[in-house]
Amino acid sequence: MEILFLCLNTSDSCAFYRSTGIVKDLQKKINDRIIVADWSKVPLDWGFFSQYDLIMFQKPYTKQELNMCRYIKHLGIKIWIDYDDNLLAVNPENAAGPNLYHDPSVQENIKGILKLADAVSVPTEELRECYLQYNDNIRVIPNAFNDSIFFRPELPKRTNQVLWRGPESHILDLMTYADAINKATEQFTDWRFIFMGYYPWFLHETINKGFNKWIQDIIVYHKFIFDLAPAVLHIPLADNVFNRCRSNIAFIEGTFAGAVCVTPDWWNAPGSLPYTDPQSYYDAIRSVLAGEVDKVFQNKMAWEYIMDCLRLSKINVLRLELINSLI
Repeated sequence: MEILFLCLNTSDSCAFYRSTGIVKDLQKKINDRIIVADWSKVPLDWGFFSQYDLIMFQKPYTKQELNMCRYIKHLGIKIWIDYDDNLLAVNPENAAGPNLYHDPSVQENIKGILKLADAVSVPTEELRECYLQYNDNIRVIPNAFNDSIFFRPELPKRTNQVLWRGPESHILDLMTYADAINKATEQFTDWRFIFMGYYPWFLHETINKGFNKWIQDIIVYHKFIFDLAPAVLHIPLADNVFNRCRSNIAFIEGTFAGAVCVTPDWWNAPGSLPYTDPQSYYDAIRSVLAGEVDKVFQNKMAWEYIMDCLRLSKINVLRLELINSLI
């Protein structure tokens, strides 16, 4: 059996969690060949597509991809679509929203692709619920810790560092919890708050605030946050449809790095400190920095949950079931 994974970028973080990065383990489970390719660089004709029994498109949204799906259906080949975000509800503060996904033609492309798919995979139940009106065969396949690439060595001693990571599309999320973050940075002056990927200019300037550029290579990124040894990784998310559909990769990455994670309560992430509003957000950070939380125990509980429930070698069984249902 021949399977083709088509991506727009075969080496970005989305591909790491949803396509390229999951192939090594998945291929061992199915004993068949999986090819990963950039869809803009392959021949778009029957001679190429007809070599495959199943084609997976990751995050398609263009008219060309919609037409490709129609063409592949005419060839009698099964189509599997994977989305990691709710592209029909991208927030306006995210530049990709008004500049791309809010375009009515793009919205129609995505809906048309969903309707054509023989199967759709998404990382969260909330995203599944949003897409069910366009396809009734949608499976939740969570993002997972890639145990075919990474292993976690002994954790270094925790440092007095608090980490946030993310791009500028999280500006509303940071603004929503700005007062809580400001209060923590001003109260705990012996702690260094690091913002990685985006510099939140609207937060109060303190001697503790640090900034790191985003690290594009995900392998280097994982090593960086592990060596940083933060005590806390906090994840502010405004409560809206798009964020409710998000996966919890920040929790996975922060736990891998040995941190206690401050997470939205709807994630239900064992070992993390959940929040529901700015006050509980501040309370969660304060409890760790004040020494009221057993950091080792909390991280251990979170890591055990990831190893039990969110390890790629286990999650890929869900992809195997999806493949077997189609072929």
